[in-house]
Amino acid sequence: MNNNKVSVITLGCSKNTVEAESVIGLFVKEGFTITGNLEDADIIVIHTCSFIQDAQKESKYQIQQAGLLKQQNKNLRIFVAGCLSQLLQDEMKKEYPFVDGYVGTGNFDKIVKLIKKNKFFSETKVVGGVTNFKSRILSTNLPSTYIKISEGCNHRCSYCIIPNLRGSFVSRPIKSIIDEAKFLADSGIRELNIIAQDTTSYGIDIYGKLSLAKLLKEISKIKQFKWIRLLYAYPSTINKELLETVYENENICNYMDIPIQHISKNVLKNMKRPVTTGKIIENIKKSFPDIILRTSLITGFPNETDDDFKELLSFIKQNYFEHIGIFSYSDQETAPSYKLKNKISPEIIEKRLQMLATEQFKNVVKNNKEKIGKTFEVLPEVVSGNKVYCRAFFQAPEIDNMIIVNKKDDIILGQFKNIEIKSCKGYDLIAK
Repeated sequence: MNNNKVSVITLGCSKNTVEAESVIGLFVKEGFTITGNLEDADIIVIHTCSFIQDAQKESKYQIQQAGLLKQQNKNLRIFVAGCLSQLLQDEMKKEYPFVDGYVGTGNFDKIVKLIKKNKFFSETKVVGGVTNFKSRILSTNLPSTYIKISEGCNHRCSYCIIPNLRGSFVSRPIKSIIDEAKFLADSGIRELNIIAQDTTSYGIDIYGKLSLAKLLKEISKIKQFKWIRLLYAYPSTINKELLETVYENENICNYMDIPIQHISKNVLKNMKRPVTTGKIIENIKKSFPDIILRTSLITGFPNETDDDFKELLSFIKQNYFEHIGIFSYSDQETAPSYKLKNKISPEIIEKRLQMLATEQFKNVVKNNKEKIGKTFEVLPEVVSGNKVYCRAFFQAPEIDNMIIVNKKDDIILGQFKNIEIKSCKGYDLIAK
């Protein structure tokens, strides 16, 4: 058993990545060998995502591909973990008879011990996520990673099934987070990205008050971190203390990811989101005009009228957001929004999405032009041909546009470097 080679496929968001890294550590602790070559693996673990339809399709595709490998290697064992296992457990058992076992979100960290039992198992009822990160093994050589500060969510957005899969909101104690942060710093991490289903509610359950500002101050004391970045902030729990903490600490990036989803009170009400979202964003930019904001939007939500969409489009024109992820509404059968009437046709949704993207592109071009001639410290991440792709403090990993530098001997991946922005092309900045 201990000579078995394990390959872990991680799908979905960065929160899944952190969980997978922790479980990989558990495999290593139990004597398994980790391999990135699927054809060389004795065991394949697929950590799935089911947040939107595209994510479900990708998860199912990976399961099917693993099944093809099993046709060639009858001794290969396949295990499926995470959101999709929990959401579609009965359907998946029928559709993928070749799968050797399933675990849901709340049992993922038990998968190693379950596999060692060497028999089929199905433990998908317990909601939650991995809460013990002591065994975590980083999956990247770059000095950038994520740290998850809580699990679950107390908000009940009508389009979202996360609370059903991950349970209610549970914060990690500050000491647990700081211990992991120090481990990551000692491992060479220089950019720490704070993540959760809802980062800005941190501490309300265990300390009786919003405590993210306090946590950030403690993390900022770890001086190895050059960049500390806040993602997944919920609009109504962003307070002045938090914003001042971001501004006043040199190694906390002047950057915040606030998924607002929409701006129309009519749509936000149907989404069961804060209807004052627009005013919250306006106040943040009025009080802290230099802060870089990113957001996510959903268009085509049931009952979204032409006026609702025009209001959203007008808000985007205000250029509050440096970065925007724009998504088409995706029906989930187990989400409350599935039962809403007046569904928007795919053609109208696509048209609205393109209109939003076009308007935001104008903002991007304007914002990029304002950076020409300025010097920024960047983190080189990818080499492609004679170009190096880098990020500055105002660009989050994986989701934001990048800065392109012509390849030079003195630019080394993973080592911060000062560069000067010379021009821009589309979404990208060109530097020297």
